[in-house]
Amino acid sequence: MEDKSSILKVKSLICHSRSPRRIRLSADENGNPVPFTENGFTLIETIMVMVIIAILAVAIVVRNPFDAIKLSSATRKVAGDIRYAQKLAISNQSRAGLVFAAAGYSVYRDMTVAAPYPAAVSPGDPCSTDSSNNFVVDFNDPRCSNYQNVTLAPPATTIAFNALGSPVDAAGGAIGPVTITVTYNGSQTITIAAGTGRVSY
Repeated sequence: MEDKSSILKVKSLICHSRSPRRIRLSADENGNPVPFTENGFTLIETIMVMVIIAILAVAIVVRNPFDAIKLSSATRKVAGDIRYAQKLAISNQSRAGLVFAAAGYSVYRDMTVAAPYPAAVSPGDPCSTDSSNNFVVDFNDPRCSNYQNVTLAPPATTIAFNALGSPVDAAGGAIGPVTITVTYNGSQTITIAAGTGRVSY
């Protein structure tokens, strides 16, 4: 009878258990079977494991976010300097423009005279100012440390604007649309529209 009573107690405990945990039997000091549950991970432990896995996945899949910031910043700078050259051409009623290199460019206020063209005065940005206070940008120069290793791929060495702000070549012939690719662990494109000279990226 005592064995049957113990078995009924165990069955009752199994039936009234709130969670479907695995039941194992043990014995108390009198030899009666005593059920106990086998606990798993706590909620906090599970959440911590999931957070660690998510952090590792992001670190592996996503590239350094500062690369995208650097590329975006360099693209904004180049586009801003192109617009500056366009404004010089309109305000001075001359042909102003940029002469590109692989890692930078120079801005000139009047390209109708024989080279070397008169350099535009730097607007004050350290990266846009060479030792003679000319508007020269060199992404490999220490003064342009925020843009180190950024490269440019313009379709031509010289891109200028006429007195109306339309893009032209070094000789003054109409060109466009013009596309300039800025690269740093990825790339962004700057476009100069034909005719209007609208700069977008």
